[in-house]
Amino acid sequence: MQRTSVSSNGNKFPTLARTLLVAVVLAGGACADSTGPERATVQVLLTDAPHEELDSALVWISRVYLQGGGGTEPDTVASDTTSSSGRVDLFNDPQAPLVFDLLELRDGVTADLTGLLEVEAGVYQGLRFVVDSARVYLTEGLSFTDGSTWASLRVPSGSTSGIKVKLNDVLRADGGDTTTVTVDFDVDDNFKIQRSGPGGDVKQVIFTPVLKEKGRITS
Repeated sequence: MQRTSVSSNGNKFPTLARTLLVAVVLAGGACADSTGPERATVQVLLTDAPHEELDSALVWISRVYLQGGGGTEPDTVASDTTSSSGRVDLFNDPQAPLVFDLLELRDGVTADLTGLLEVEAGVYQGLRFVVDSARVYLTEGLSFTDGSTWASLRVPSGSTSGIKVKLNDVLRADGGDTTTVTVDFDVDDNFKIQRSGPGGDVKQVIFTPVLKEKGRITS
């Protein structure tokens, strides 16, 4: 899987956009045999669109996982379990996290977060991203009050339990079915820009991540 890199001195790499779409594909696997349970295949893709004040928005994602629990409601407290039906990793590598410039993913361009992975067929109450850090670069002509044009952002709970995707319903990974879930990560809603005054420099950018399911197709 290709990863994008950023230098430690803050030099940015490619540009960024506005609405982040995450397509989660649950493709039904073969029927169960005597050796184990029925399986399904999962893939997570990202895509996005432009932003007026941000030239780039980078995120470091070290883990992507489904949340089980066997409940009937999406991503509730009851789904937080460490049992075998709990967290199912789709990607997990804290030492080498995936780095994405969200605003580069536009005009139909997608980034593959997980590749095609098999998971046990069943009901998953949630989908979460563990985001270790985030960084933004302002568009040309804008700057922060200290004269800089980029800033690293604090990620609330992003690097612990992960950022929840607000699902409309639980994810049912049934054998023989293919389910595609599209998740909306609106950069306008998630990166709040605060200015020193009307028309003034940017005081700070606050990362308040909210991911919502946009649509779901099962075939």
